[in-house]
Amino acid sequence: MTKGDDEKRKLSWREIDKLKDKSGFSKIRRKMENSEGYYKKVNNKTKERYLKELEKLFEGKKDAEKEVLLASLHKSYGTKNFKKLAKEFFEKFGLPEDLRSLFLFLDLDEREIVLLTLEKIKESFPSKSIFEKQSILSKLKTLSFTTKDEKVGAAVEKLLKEMSL
Repeated sequence: MTKGDDEKRKLSWREIDKLKDKSGFSKIRRKMENSEGYYKKVNNKTKERYLKELEKLFEGKKDAEKEVLLASLHKSYGTKNFKKLAKEFFEKFGLPEDLRSLFLFLDLDEREIVLLTLEKIKESFPSKSIFEKQSILSKLKTLSFTTKDEKVGAAVEKLLKEMSL
């Protein structure tokens, strides 16, 4: 090999890395890395960003799971599987936001869930349209006649009186 060939020869990655390590900045970087607390700062920032991205990823998945479970809940209304699905939905996601789905939870035998559903309906009642308010009152009147639970019946009667005023 001639001298010209040696100069034209490409450097290997290992040689390039060695040259980078000899730079002044790499020495400063190594000192910073060796100093106490550097990795904690870097790792906390990286960890926070990572967790936010991960949360966004699973948030969409959770919403999709919620919609699928809610759709199966509507389909199973009136079947043996309905109560099981409703309890599962309630444990995972709490009460739904939409009125149509809330009405489903009024037909459960679980007193606590029904009372929580009544509270949620009461909170959202003023913001509903006239048609929705009529639907709510109609459903509550039906529930007051058909419920076997005295506490639920009393709560429904009290809520009907409050909403009628």
